[in-house]
Amino acid sequence: MTTMDAQTRALLSESLRELLGTSDRAGTSLSGALAELGWDEVLAEDPATATTLLFREHGRALARSRALDDVLLAELAAVLPAAPGVRALVHPLPGATEAAPPTAGGRPLSGLLLGPLDDIAELVVPVPSGPDSGPGSRSGTGTGIITVPAAAVRVTPVATFDRDLSWFRVQGEPTGPARPSAAAGPAWDSAVTAGRRALAAEMIGACAGALALAAEHTTARVQFGHPIASFQAVRHRLAEAHVALVAAEAALAAAWADGGGWAAAVAKATAGRMQAVVSRHVLQVCGAMGLMEEYGLRRYVTRAAVLDTLYGPHQDLEETIGAALLGGMGPPRIAEF
Repeated sequence: MTTMDAQTRALLSESLRELLGTSDRAGTSLSGALAELGWDEVLAEDPATATTLLFREHGRALARSRALDDVLLAELAAVLPAAPGVRALVHPLPGATEAAPPTAGGRPLSGLLLGPLDDIAELVVPVPSGPDSGPGSRSGTGTGIITVPAAAVRVTPVATFDRDLSWFRVQGEPTGPARPSAAAGPAWDSAVTAGRRALAAEMIGACAGALALAAEHTTARVQFGHPIASFQAVRHRLAEAHVALVAAEAALAAAWADGGGWAAAVAKATAGRMQAVVSRHVLQVCGAMGLMEEYGLRRYVTRAAVLDTLYGPHQDLEETIGAALLGGMGPPRIAEF
């Protein structure tokens, strides 16, 4: 495994930008289009850079694909049976990271789909799998994986802060058979780690797009004979937003270097905090223009805010990380965030 040079990174970013600008159909998989770019080879050569660039450009393009599914399903591949067709992952509902608890009636399905079921043959669902006595376990349950035919579930649209998204909630027990649960504790931990790194990169991309729009607006807007970007208050806000963005990039790079769940949780918490800082400042410096439907800033702000809710919003992650550190505990298991 090698590290991409600057020229290769620039070329890959350009290719991804072009791809994502022409394939924005809600909930689709990018795997076919990425295969044409030789993505498997790129990913094998430098997974950290490739994944970060993909999701950063995904956020900047405000794309609506199932790229996050692909990242988590790749980590779960070893515990999954052969696929009968295209799969989608049922993600924990925003604000949660663990599977829904079982009921006496069987295994309820409760989770989030990042797109419609139009081309999906099977759903992959994380579920509790009973006692987990592994090292560091304090939750009392492990994580299993079941697969359910897509036609056997009921889904309803989810209204999110970002009206451009087409997300759906899965609820109730499946009307068709589910394959037996496979133990997936370590694999699910790895999947959550990978998902958090990807989400951090996507929030960074969306906020970079917002910051670029704000810089363009404040440079073009003139008051008292000067661009408002020259005013001290505006410069300070944009500088603070930029510092938050750079800090999130550094935390994400550290998470890739570390490779563990603790560092990934810190990176996502940092990116989530960054999106709150950037959103506040860009909306302030753009004024009423930033709230207009015709202006793209609103879309970046809402997208970043919604992404923060997946696999632990930054407030919850910060609280859990802080409590663990103050309590003298070692890094907690990923599923406890």
